[in-house]
Amino acid sequence: MSDKKEEKKKAPEAEAAAGEEGAPKKKSKIIFIVLVAAGALALIGISVGATLYLTGFFNKKPAVEAGAEHGAEGGEHAAEGGEHGEKAGEHGGGEGGGHEAGGGGEKSSKEIPKSEEFAATYKPIERDFTINVPNSRKFVQFKIAYKTFYGEKIIERVTKHQVAVEAAILATASQYGEEELTSVEGRTRVATALRDAMNDVLIRNEDFGGIEEVMFTAFVFQ
Repeated sequence: MSDKKEEKKKAPEAEAAAGEEGAPKKKSKIIFIVLVAAGALALIGISVGATLYLTGFFNKKPAVEAGAEHGAEGGEHAAEGGEHGEKAGEHGGGEGGGHEAGGGGEKSSKEIPKSEEFAATYKPIERDFTINVPNSRKFVQFKIAYKTFYGEKIIERVTKHQVAVEAAILATASQYGEEELTSVEGRTRVATALRDAMNDVLIRNEDFGGIEEVMFTAFVFQ
């Protein structure tokens, strides 16, 4: 009986000892879990910090540099505005017929007409024209040349239609009397009429004239 009592006393003591041994094991597991969690958080923090560093998050520009950049941009815009103003002034001066800029600058030259951007070509007609003056016993001998801004293209067309062109010149000049043929103003009107007559021949045959001016290179009134 005494042995049974002793065994019963030892049993609670053994259970208590086992409980005391289990408690440290539970504590060590909790500490291990806490350490693992802390390590994971530390790794996450290091990763985020490295990402921000590599993307330049911490390299913010100083306020002075930012202000300088804005100032430079403003200077560029001002320069562009100045260029536009200069261009506007140039167009205004050209279209305004040479008005002085600001009341004291030099006169702006007019824009060159499109027709004058091409070189003028002068071509004489190799023939002496002779006509009787209407209502008079006198006659006129003359030679002419013409000017064009379209070069060889017009010269070739005049040569191609030479017979019709010369006939138009004779028919037109024969319409003017002694008063017009003997005055400078009259001969200027005759030359203009000859130009129109030549262009009319080219337009009827080539759909384009191209003769700018006709001038007398020889003129004899007898």
